[in-house]
Amino acid sequence: MMLTALNDFARERGLTDDPLYEVKPVDFFIRISAKGKFVALESTAGEDGRGKPMPVPRLPQRSVNIAAGFFADNSKYVLAYEKDAPKAKAGGVEKRLARLDAFLKPVREVVAETKDAEARAVESFLTNDAERSKVLAERDSEEWTGSEMLAFVVGDSTTPVHQRPAVRACWERRSGAQLALGRRALCLVTGREGVVAVTHPKLKNIPEAQSSGAALVSFNAPAFSSHGLEQGDNAPISQEAALGYVLALNDMLRRTEQRRFRQGIQLADGSVMVFWTRASASEESFLLSLLDPTEDDLKNFAESPRTGVEPGELDDRAFYAVTLAGNAGRVAVRDWFESRLGEVKQNIRRYFDDLRVGNAPAGPIPVYRLLKAVEAPSGRGLPPDVATRMLGAALRGQPFPRQLLAAALDRLRLPPSDERFEREQLRLRVALIKATLLRLPRSGTAPLEVTVSLDKSNDSQPYVLGRLFAVLERLQGAALKDLNATIRDRYFGAASRNPVTVFPRLIQLSVHHASKAGENGRWLERTKGEVMSLLPSEAPFPPVLDLKDQGLFAVGYYHQREAFFTKRESPVAPAEAEASST
Repeated sequence: MMLTALNDFARERGLTDDPLYEVKPVDFFIRISAKGKFVALESTAGEDGRGKPMPVPRLPQRSVNIAAGFFADNSKYVLAYEKDAPKAKAGGVEKRLARLDAFLKPVREVVAETKDAEARAVESFLTNDAERSKVLAERDSEEWTGSEMLAFVVGDSTTPVHQRPAVRACWERRSGAQLALGRRALCLVTGREGVVAVTHPKLKNIPEAQSSGAALVSFNAPAFSSHGLEQGDNAPISQEAALGYVLALNDMLRRTEQRRFRQGIQLADGSVMVFWTRASASEESFLLSLLDPTEDDLKNFAESPRTGVEPGELDDRAFYAVTLAGNAGRVAVRDWFESRLGEVKQNIRRYFDDLRVGNAPAGPIPVYRLLKAVEAPSGRGLPPDVATRMLGAALRGQPFPRQLLAAALDRLRLPPSDERFEREQLRLRVALIKATLLRLPRSGTAPLEVTVSLDKSNDSQPYVLGRLFAVLERLQGAALKDLNATIRDRYFGAASRNPVTVFPRLIQLSVHHASKAGENGRWLERTKGEVMSLLPSEAPFPPVLDLKDQGLFAVGYYHQREAFFTKRESPVAPAEAEASST
């Protein structure tokens, strides 16, 4: 089903309209004379420094093998360039010369077949070592990388040689004959008979996969063969369908100026989710701006964060999402699901509401910020499956993994890694805690209610204890005349797990802090009394709080803490409140 949906995407978006060509950024044109003499090396780079995208004959698959392009390729094949003059050999011939011979071979065949004058000029150039050296001399030796894409123009022409009608016709005949070779069978993707793809093209830009690309479908070991079948014959997929699903994924995975993935969201370090619809490209772009907004997106959503997720005419169209992870030369599917666009938009609205906490608007939060907020100080991210399950649950409207709750609580117990961003990081962690609590499955009881901001009527013991801890923290800061002073670094972990071991001591200290804090101390003492009156008279401080109650403790702490930053609730002057929040 997944490959079928991807193949349909490629066909509907026109990615397979010309399967013999692909759009590549050509960095330089090598302009030569009609006799094959070098004239100029012409850069096609635009303002962004990148080469001009144009259709070129589709390049063959290669990793360590030698396989040349057709009249357009990188400088290793076109100019026999190799950085640091390697000693590697291929069949007794230097590898760089073997690449040049591979590139020259189809050129000679085209010349023999078509007698095309410009193709003959390219042949003359390629066989002349001195002319090729002139091209390399046009740039500093340190500027050449070997990955520059090169194509040819002859004389005063503006049409690259590979796009000339005679050369194109020759390429199409050669490619068509090659594609017709092989065993024909019923394709598992399209349901139509076609030539079976022995190997499949590779996916590019997959996290932690080989830079040369990695295969989603492959049979390259004896264990993957059965009943005497080899490679692609084990699960027959036509060449057309294999190319289609790869073109679809590579189109969504390619880099843009604004994003690492055009239509994807990176999850942790080693996986990426891509999604698409049967609706329109604009719908996909909008959903991406919601789930993984850029800075420009955040500015646009500042005034109306929910605009666009209301019901629409295309809501009955299909929605698909797949999460991929790289493992050297292979690509693993971590998650796959399909839904309806309207259901996904409804779940995104709920996702925004669940994450909303304090005075923050119900707008998009970049996924990477949420995940970064609960990352350990060592820099080790969450396990890949947790990040995958979190975003998948958001789109499906399902419970978040409990590991998110544990990770966020663990991070709250550690000192802040950077005081400048601590308030924002605290908000993101508590937002995840709140969303996870709201989605916890509860059998036989009413759903758990967790408000957006301070709820003074909530007498849930863990929530009240969290509020009390925030009051005690503020009392200490007021006594020391330093609103950034905090007992959280030392006591938060114990207070949220084993309240009875910490709170009696903190309450004793608070009396001393209140006596030193003047008017602020008296105001906070009254607030402390109001909060403590919500606790049960017997056993106000339980010995242990479970994970859910620890989450409620964190939410109560955050709500009370944020209330102190508002003019109405704050016992300090507005200028001091503003300074303490930065």
